Amino acid sequence: MNQTIKSFIEPFPHKIAEIGDLLSSLRQEEQAIKRSGQDRDALKRHERQAKKLRKRLLAKADCSLVYNYMEATGIADKNAFRTTWQQNLPSVENTDWLEFIKSYSLDLASLPFGSFYIQFTFTLLKPYISRDDNQFYIVDNPIVREKVFRLPMVRPTAWKGSLRQALWQLGYQKEDEQIKRLFGTANDEQPTNGKKGRLYFYPSFFTQTSLEIINPHDRERRVGKNPILIESVPIGTKATFTLLYTPLDRIGKDEAKTRQQIFTNMQLVTEGLEAMFTLYGFGAKTSSSFGLAADAVCKGAIVVGGLAYEAESLTRETASSASAQPDLPRYLVAPDRLHPNFASETGGLKSEAEYQKLVEARGQNYAKKDKQLYAKAKGWWEREGQQLAQQPQEPAAGPEPEPTPAAPPPYPLARETFDTFADLRAKALKLASTLRQMEGKK
Repeated sequence: MNQTIKSFIEPFPHKIAEIGDLLSSLRQEEQAIKRSGQDRDALKRHERQAKKLRKRLLAKADCSLVYNYMEATGIADKNAFRTTWQQNLPSVENTDWLEFIKSYSLDLASLPFGSFYIQFTFTLLKPYISRDDNQFYIVDNPIVREKVFRLPMVRPTAWKGSLRQALWQLGYQKEDEQIKRLFGTANDEQPTNGKKGRLYFYPSFFTQTSLEIINPHDRERRVGKNPILIESVPIGTKATFTLLYTPLDRIGKDEAKTRQQIFTNMQLVTEGLEAMFTLYGFGAKTSSSFGLAADAVCKGAIVVGGLAYEAESLTRETASSASAQPDLPRYLVAPDRLHPNFASETGGLKSEAEYQKLVEARGQNYAKKDKQLYAKAKGWWEREGQQLAQQPQEPAAGPEPEPTPAAPPPYPLARETFDTFADLRAKALKLASTLRQMEGKK
């Protein structure tokens, strides 16, 4: 047995023992297939049984463990097992906890002035490929997966590298000051030389996988040699992208210059995102058009902190809603209190004769509408008011304390939505221009 594979299998003897009977049965069925010869009925029967056993193995144990055990021992056909795995690739689209880790809700209130985030759900136009560091997998080219839930993912570092590469393709070199601000600088010679960038990326998770087959050709004979299986995320799969920009290095510095930098940075970031998703791609083998996304996106939003006009608009709406009183019947002054015209001195309901005298004392005739209004007040009193009046009253409150100064309003935010990358760039330009033109304090 190959020593490397043996070291992988040895920690799982209990699992191998659990599937030992299935492996033995699969071996017998595969041998029966070879002995079937020209007997097609027997051949089909044993092939069906072998396929069922392979599916049971996939349900019982990790596919990579079974595959490598087959490769090490030769107990069964590893290629046939891998084909069954390929035909039954799992999907986790309906998992309850998936929405929790697919997207993020960011709070800019505690971040510096001018911070913003961009979030949207994209759809793959071409398969996505990456390279995991798992040495023991059912194919030689596994996709990068999250460690706990095993979902295919794009790591934050991969997003950072792909966006940087897209901007490089657009002509922005690493010596550019904007590039240094966005992505930071490395600690090449001295630790003090390094500087953290303003961009923070979040992982993106997919829910489906497939396999791509690449068949290298001999340059002289121009024929394929050995097809290579590469695990991928298929076309049409969706994932959520989230990027945060926060200028921590501008805290306490000249605000006008900060606004100017945010203005240029926002335009550069959105230009790079459009190029990365729709032109240059992300992940591995982007030169072969892998890792491209459709121009249309879902749930696209760009949120910027520090635009006061949004806060003023929100304040007006809040004040308007606060001043609006609920629609109460004419016989009530509060949801639990009768109007003085209907309330007696003891807190109960006046008799209809008393209410009639009150109306006539004002020089008005006691008309039909007055009778109907009193009937409604009486109906409410019998249904609800009498019970409310019988409830124990809270003791009278003492002198009101001095009002506590209101906390400062939350960090004002401006939000724009978009459904294409071109729309994202237009909305970003609008927000950045407004932010740069603002005067006074944030």
